[in-house]
Amino acid sequence: MSGAGKTLILIAHTARLPDLVKLVRKRRAVFADYRLLATLETGAAIEAETGLEVTSLFSGRRGGEIQLCGLICTNSIRAVYFLRDLETNRLDEPDITPFYRACDLNNVPLATNMVSAVALTHWLGRRLESGRAGRVESDAGEGVLPC
Repeated sequence: MSGAGKTLILIAHTARLPDLVKLVRKRRAVFADYRLLATLETGAAIEAETGLEVTSLFSGRRGGEIQLCGLICTNSIRAVYFLRDLETNRLDEPDITPFYRACDLNNVPLATNMVSAVALTHWLGRRLESGRAGRVESDAGEGVLPC
């Protein structure tokens, strides 16, 4: 699945990775509708836990977040998830600062914590939900009551 607006970037600091994986697993249908890009560590964890295909670039330690950040400027990224761990200051964790600038300059939504990640996922999945609602309405018109 390629094309403008059909790609999501998924990154998480080590301590936040289980939260991101849980969100993707819980809302798998939403994420399955997009091409997923991630750093090596994040991508491997999401693939292993959800079965979704994730294109992984370099690891965070080798500049994978820099590769991903550059893609935001290509107008092919729909949204960015970059879950941060503010309690642990590790030098080998990816830096989010360039993502703020790239996302702001290119009007790309950026989720940095679980509340914003859940809200962003809901926003991305609104088409799927409206599609289901449309089916219920059309079914209701044929004498089938919605559940």
